[in-house]
Amino acid sequence: MGIKKNIISFSLFIYLICIFSFSTVKSENVLGEIEISETYSIDSSALNGNFYYKSDSSITKPKLVVTLLKGEVDDITDIARENKDKNSVSFGDFTHISSTNQVNVIGIKSIIAMAIGLLSLGFISKKSHGGNVSYIVFGVVFVGMVLIGVSNSLTISDISVKVEITVPTNFKFESLTLKVGSGSSNIVGLFSKSIKVDACSTNSIDKHQVALDYLSISSSLDICSNGNINIYNLILLDKSSITLETTSDINLNFYNGFTGSVNINSTKLNIDSGCDLNTNGRISNGICKNGDASQLVIKNSNTASIKNVAETCPVDPKWRPTPASGSISSPPISTTQDAVDTKYNGADFSFMGLYGYSDKSILAGPIPNSFTLFFESWGPESNWLVSKIPTPVLRKNINYQLSFGFKLALPLFEYNNVSNITVSFYNIGDIPDPNSSDRYFIDYENPDPIYTKVFSSSLGDFTSSTEFKQNKFTFNPSVDIGRSIFAIRINKTELGGPDGHVVSISDLKLTIPSKTITTPTLLNKDSELITIGKPSTSLEPQDPSTCPYLANDIVHWHDLSIWGGSPPSPLSEITLPANKKVLISQCSISQDNIYKKIIIPATSELIFADSNITMHVQDIYVQGKLTMGTKTCRYNSYINIIFHGSKTTSDTIAQYYGSKGIAVASGGFISVQGKQYHYTWTKLAATAWSGDNVIYIQDSVNWEVGQQVVITTSIYEDLIENQNEVKTILAIDGKRIQFTEPLQFYHYGGQEYQAEVGLLSRRIVFRGDDDSSSKDQFGGHVLVNGEGQFSGLQLIKMGQTNIKARYPLHFHLANEVKNSYITDCSVVHSFYRCYTIHGTNNLTVERNVAFNATGHCYYLEDGVEQFNRINYNLGAYVHTIGPPAAGAEQTGQIFTQNDGLTQPADSAAGCFYITNAWNDFIGNAASGGWTGFAFPNLDRPIGNHRNIDMVPKQFAIKTFEGNTAHSSGYFWSSGSSIYVGANLTVIDSSTGLLQYNSGRFARSTYKDGIADEKNEVWMRYNNTKIYLSNRGVGHWGERVEVVGLEAYDSNRPGTLFGDAWLDTAIVNGQTGSLVSKSRTGRQGFQFYDTYVQTILSNVVFRNFYKLNSADSPETDNRVIISMTHSDVFKPQGISATIKLKTENVASSQIIGHRAVNTGSSRYFNLIDWDGSISGLKVPSLIGSHDAWWNFDSTCKYNTDWYCYVCEKGDKEIANLQFWIPNFIDRDTEWPADSYVGNISLFGSGITDKRMTAVTKNAGVTGVSNMGWYLHLTTGTPSQMTIWVAQVIYGNYVFLAIPYPAGTSFTSIIFKNKYVNTYDTTYTVAISAAAVRSGNGKTYFFDGTNLYLKVVNHALKGTEYFERAGVRVYDVVWENTITIQTTNTQSAPVKGFYKVSDFVLPSSSL
Repeated sequence: MGIKKNIISFSLFIYLICIFSFSTVKSENVLGEIEISETYSIDSSALNGNFYYKSDSSITKPKLVVTLLKGEVDDITDIARENKDKNSVSFGDFTHISSTNQVNVIGIKSIIAMAIGLLSLGFISKKSHGGNVSYIVFGVVFVGMVLIGVSNSLTISDISVKVEITVPTNFKFESLTLKVGSGSSNIVGLFSKSIKVDACSTNSIDKHQVALDYLSISSSLDICSNGNINIYNLILLDKSSITLETTSDINLNFYNGFTGSVNINSTKLNIDSGCDLNTNGRISNGICKNGDASQLVIKNSNTASIKNVAETCPVDPKWRPTPASGSISSPPISTTQDAVDTKYNGADFSFMGLYGYSDKSILAGPIPNSFTLFFESWGPESNWLVSKIPTPVLRKNINYQLSFGFKLALPLFEYNNVSNITVSFYNIGDIPDPNSSDRYFIDYENPDPIYTKVFSSSLGDFTSSTEFKQNKFTFNPSVDIGRSIFAIRINKTELGGPDGHVVSISDLKLTIPSKTITTPTLLNKDSELITIGKPSTSLEPQDPSTCPYLANDIVHWHDLSIWGGSPPSPLSEITLPANKKVLISQCSISQDNIYKKIIIPATSELIFADSNITMHVQDIYVQGKLTMGTKTCRYNSYINIIFHGSKTTSDTIAQYYGSKGIAVASGGFISVQGKQYHYTWTKLAATAWSGDNVIYIQDSVNWEVGQQVVITTSIYEDLIENQNEVKTILAIDGKRIQFTEPLQFYHYGGQEYQAEVGLLSRRIVFRGDDDSSSKDQFGGHVLVNGEGQFSGLQLIKMGQTNIKARYPLHFHLANEVKNSYITDCSVVHSFYRCYTIHGTNNLTVERNVAFNATGHCYYLEDGVEQFNRINYNLGAYVHTIGPPAAGAEQTGQIFTQNDGLTQPADSAAGCFYITNAWNDFIGNAASGGWTGFAFPNLDRPIGNHRNIDMVPKQFAIKTFEGNTAHSSGYFWSSGSSIYVGANLTVIDSSTGLLQYNSGRFARSTYKDGIADEKNEVWMRYNNTKIYLSNRGVGHWGERVEVVGLEAYDSNRPGTLFGDAWLDTAIVNGQTGSLVSKSRTGRQGFQFYDTYVQTILSNVVFRNFYKLNSADSPETDNRVIISMTHSDVFKPQGISATIKLKTENVASSQIIGHRAVNTGSSRYFNLIDWDGSISGLKVPSLIGSHDAWWNFDSTCKYNTDWYCYVCEKGDKEIANLQFWIPNFIDRDTEWPADSYVGNISLFGSGITDKRMTAVTKNAGVTGVSNMGWYLHLTTGTPSQMTIWVAQVIYGNYVFLAIPYPAGTSFTSIIFKNKYVNTYDTTYTVAISAAAVRSGNGKTYFFDGTNLYLKVVNHALKGTEYFERAGVRVYDVVWENTITIQTTNTQSAPVKGFYKVSDFVLPSSSL
């Protein structure tokens, strides 16, 4: 029986597929085109016709384009016929669709369906022996046949088409007649001497809706419809008659007034002033504007609304609209603040516990704003509701309230009895992430909460099963609660019972109480140590007499005479008349229609009046001038330019200039200058707390009520948890701002650093349309190939993701501009970058704001851009394109250009992207991004300039002064907020294909970018502030100076490579910010492990507290840490300090050295030039944990630091590399435990073993002017080369190496690899003591040990890097000592002599 049912089901399934396949109809197919003439009639009354109008500059003759919307038609000839004179077309049933064609098409389908049905019937009949089944199936087949017939039996009235009346640019009809039935007429921009639309004579049941806009007529307009008639911007070019008839509503809006008689029959009449009417019942007669030029007749309408009867836009060349006002008054700031609720629903919580949790633990509740909790059978006695959403930051000693309704699903019994509710606030990381899948939580297995409060059942009502009982619990934290996770513990008296139970919670909220607003203590400066410059406090002087709209030779856009008698259609390509200055006023243009394209010829200028104007447009091409204000006449009006257009890569503006935006050609000029707001951004003067609606800022500003501002984040991981807030100004008074809504987050405004507050709103706005822009990330763009001036402009939803050269505001290949700038503008919600400088020099970009941008924001594109001034700008909340660059510790990650990442460096998108450093950067702030300031290495320019002979990475920074970066660098372990590194290169010169490697790449910088060791210059960063950063200033380069640095709440203030100097700095491990605390260690500075030279001077380290969870000193909160991971890379004498100071730092936290068996750990060292670290107050030498560094009686082992601390005396750091063929090789990496022997101090009274291990990885670092005894466990090689890498001028290493008796030293030679000037052959001395006291050119063998005084004979005493009176000496390449021996008594075995066990040479040497 089961098989039978399956067969039946399968057969019916096949049959139904046939039914639906045959019943589908074609739609949205272009049926064809019909060429038409200047006098034309169209009759679509037999079907559903939808008419549109389109101007197409690519055609020369008008036509109809017919598209099928509904029905089944194979060709246009099936439904359309032209008359023999080719001046009319009728739509009808020309293939007998309702009879013959129906039989032909539907009959075939019916036969096919019947055949399949009968086959199915026969198949089933054979498989089954019950007659009922066959009859049932036959019935289904029959019904299906009927359905097919019904669904396909379309009459002509069921056909729906779209008819596009498509004409060449500036085409004019003599006469156009439309006889229509159902459907609509939506026609914009059509010009005809006479137009008739007849929807009445067909007696169609369905209404035909008429909507006309920018219709130009010079004789007659006659419309009869059974639907609404909407006519906007009707243009009468000559004496004309207008007759409108409908029983529905009429909306008539004239373009620029109406002169003539009126006769109106309407139930209700709404008409503007300007007409003298007599009304009697439904009938109104009269004249408008004392004239009889035209005639308006309205018949039988329900409501008639007639607007713009009077002339609103005079064409007198002297007429100007009244300029907009520049002032908006503010109400007073309130003295009280209402209570603020954080509301929660079920989706805002994760249900946690020891067990008893599932995806069904939290369900929808029985009433609005409620949710239900399901406690499983025999579930634990308590479960947790843990909030997924950010928790407000709470002050101590304030009464907060938790309130909610509580209802049991069943009457109270032993298993659903709630004993208490506990409210807790946990540090992030001390409780499972509520947004993860982890729900296992037991409080006693985790750290204690920041604060907790228990509310017993006696304080609430948890017993009702009939209604929600409201509970209000007040708690008063004893500590400030910073960034935390809010959790509610529900405790029961028993386990969940055999059946589990259910409770419901409603209206759950956490309330911050109301308060009286009092002014806190305000900051009077933004920094303690450094100076961060600000722009001038004065506004640009204004002179209204210079306003461009006052020019005497202006003509008005709405003056029809300049267009040849009729205004241009918005749907056409509009070219301004040559040699004209055309003024656009609010009344000149449609505020609703989308203008397809406006071209401003080279001899023309389009000037906007200082009036509130909204223009919808696709393209504007500026070959001449486009003006919306000037430097001395900044507009106060609200001008909105909204760019429309679907995503495309076609050049609809002009070749190479893209689509959907403004392009200014070479030689063109644009000036967009709105009201000046100053400052455009500032900083908090006091901390703003969750729930505050008043903030205090550092600078007095002229911002306005209704404007939007952004308050930047005060947390580290900006893109992971967005705590930037956009708020609207309710009231403002100097340095106080009140918002319409309270702040959700905490924004720090302490002396150390302060959140930025940026003004987003401007009165002139360019924006992408809401629909296509957001859907495809395809906004508008502004491209300037000539000169441009932009001030007081806001750009919203601009830029086109991954389409190069399509950025919000972009100077493109403009070369050296003379009079161009971008100042006090804002970019908000950009789809691709913010402000772009491409192939352009000498541009000023100052006092701008950018927020919420995709891809690099302030963007220097190809690497050739120089002498630009990028000053006092704010960039915030910048997003990478695709996954953020990560990768290994230093190698980073490689990205290759593709369609989804057309600039691969956008994988590391930052606020400021600087491909050529020879520009000014003063007073900028970078909040968020992968990095704040990115300096990628370019070996050659890219893009349009990839064949230019230049090395961009060789240019140093022209000026970097007073810049700030924060909340960045966390996507990668080596990420930083100022990042000099990575590599961007062209990997295919023919296509320009790019590849980006985010990892470690060094740069050498030179004067004028020309590589020459005589021209070496340093990258210098002055007065820089870093906070909430991973690695602060990350500089992988050869030369860097950071002078004047404040670093706060950062994992490290910087990673400086090459010849590096950090001077005059404050490094604060933990500020007063409640949301900056870190669960991982923060370090004041990490010295690198090889081949760099680093000097720290005049640095104050503060607030490095012991981190109990640290697994090593290097991960603790320490002031200075070593780098100990490698046995291959080992430090020489490369690190030095002077005038370091600690504040609120325990002695144990000053140095964090990890004692492990690696060369970098064994040889860690530091020269403390004034003893300010060691506390000895004399020059000190700090060495690692091995006794190798215990070189004299002044040395003491610091058990907290795992280091020896010694008075330096005459000692320096020395480094030798012993190269032994196939044993210790300079270019081979061996494991850290590849031990081959030891090296120990000797002489100078040393009698004990003060040694360290030697491995197969070359390199030994120790103290100079001391004896070093090298003992290899396999014996001493017969041949050895010693690289004298670092034995400074005037210093030596007294080296002892054991050899067997009878060894002859055939040659011991000092050589320089590159010149032979310094070649020295060692001669025999009379004693070891004589060698040590000698000139470094002798040796002595006492039958047990060879003694050499290792001196670098090639030095001149100038081989050092010096800053602040501190020298770090060079590692000098490549001076070596080669030792060659023979021994006939004890021949070497495999190149090694067998030597005695370790015996320390004499202590008296």
